[in-house]
Amino acid sequence: MQDLKTQQILEVVKKHKLLILLILIVIGGISFLFFSSFYHGARLAKVERAYPSPPYEYLYAPGEKGIAEEVEEILTKETEYKIKRGSAYIKSSDAERDYNRVKEKVESLNGWIETMSKSENFREISIVANLKIPAEEFDSFADWLLNNFDVERTNFEFYKVSIERQQDEIQILLQALEVYDRLLQRAEAMNVSRESIEVIMEITQKKLEIMRLLKQYGYSIEKVEERAKYASLSLTITQEKKIKLIPEDLGKEFRTRVRNMVRDIVNAGMDLVTIPIVILVKVLVWIVYAFIVLIPIFIAFKIILKIYGVINKRLK
Repeated sequence: MQDLKTQQILEVVKKHKLLILLILIVIGGISFLFFSSFYHGARLAKVERAYPSPPYEYLYAPGEKGIAEEVEEILTKETEYKIKRGSAYIKSSDAERDYNRVKEKVESLNGWIETMSKSENFREISIVANLKIPAEEFDSFADWLLNNFDVERTNFEFYKVSIERQQDEIQILLQALEVYDRLLQRAEAMNVSRESIEVIMEITQKKLEIMRLLKQYGYSIEKVEERAKYASLSLTITQEKKIKLIPEDLGKEFRTRVRNMVRDIVNAGMDLVTIPIVILVKVLVWIVYAFIVLIPIFIAFKIILKIYGVINKRLK
């Protein structure tokens, strides 16, 4: 019975093999399209997780301004900033005291000491500090220094820095960003395929590069703003040491030197006495060694001569 059913099935397959083959091709095609769409959809989701929309969100921590707000703020800024900086050299009788006075004054103006170093040698004490002072207080602070310290020399600079070039570059980057936004919208409207995913990834990468450049320009403008807001002053305070003609411990040093001199003389006298004795002893030792060695040699030589004489007599 089982064989009969199998035979019937085989006959049906042989009879309608073209139809069955066509059905299998259709089922295979549908399966391929389904799994291909599933695979590319999963890959697209992975890309979207790696590059969220907007693709530059990960460049900003939570709570920070968005790129649009930052760019708009940068473009509305003034194009020139006034920079103040300088250096001053103070001659002091007490460098530590004068430095503390300057520090208190700077902090009272809402400024701070950026760096400080102190060096000392046999001739002088030197303190070098880099001060940050609010720009609006810089002129009054410079006058305070000149009026309260022995300022040997100063060098103050006042100049302007333009950020117009950075603003122009930001405008160009914004235009490029708009172009990439339109391209990305077109790519996202395409059917999901390997080519469309690669295009989306490439466009997203380009947008990220533009965002990094915008961030860099924004950072450089922030540095210019900071330099304009706080003036820099390099301050050097020098204290000359007094040269002491007579050391306080002169007596102690004199006694030490006399003691060392006496010890050296005694050592020299001991050397004069002991060295000849040492030499004499060494000479005597060598004489003893000579006797010990030469006497046996002399005796042996005599014996050899006697033996030689006896042998000569017998041979004759």
